[in-house]
Parts: sequence; structure tokens; C-alpha cells
Amino acid sequence: MAGLTKTKRPSSITLISVIGIIGGLLSFYYIFTGGITGLDLWNILFLGLISVVFFICGIGFWFMKKWAVYVYAFFGIIDQIVLLLMGRWNIMSLLIIALVVYVGYKNLSKMS
Repeated sequence: MAGLTKTKRPSSITLISVIGIIGGLLSFYYIFTGGITGLDLWNILFLGLISVVFFICGIGFWFMKKWAVYVYAFFGIIDQIVLLLMGRWNIMSLLIIALVVYVGYKNLSKMS
């Protein structure tokens, strides 16, 4: 097929997408089996929302979609604010979000 070029997915993007998908699935498992304790209903609902968003972004990263980077960055900021308000913020939560956003923006030109 002339004219069709497929960009090879960088291994860093592959790793991010696999971790995002597995992490989302594990979060669903823990939410629905009652494995998360010590949180009220609103915190569990927020965790569920963030899990869904990050799971979908993992799929978007897998397919090399720019929207996945933008959505991940936006909800990463929201996540940091909520974690801070809940008193559960720590530097690792910021570093993980920042690393994913950095890698995403670094590879944005390769995405569609």
C-alpha cells in the first residue's frame, strides 16, 4: 500500500499504555470487590472516575492518539488537586503524572 506509513510506537508509550490499562483494571477490581477501605463514597466514586479515565487514556496511548495525552494531563491536574484536598497527596503521585505527561508530549508529533 503506497503512501501509508505507520509510525512505530515507542517502547515508553507501550509501557505507559500497558501500565495504564492494567492499573485501571486492578482499580476496578478493588473498587468492586471492596478491597478499598477507609474511604467515603465520594472518594471511591472519584477513584472510579479517575480509573476509567486513565484506563481509556492507556488505550489511547496504545493507539498513539494525541487526545490521550491531553486528557491524561487535564485529569492528572484534577487528580492532584483532589488528592491535596483529601490530604492524600504525596510527591510520587505528582512524579508519576508528570512523567507520563512528559513522555506523551515528547512523542506528540508521532501521534495522530
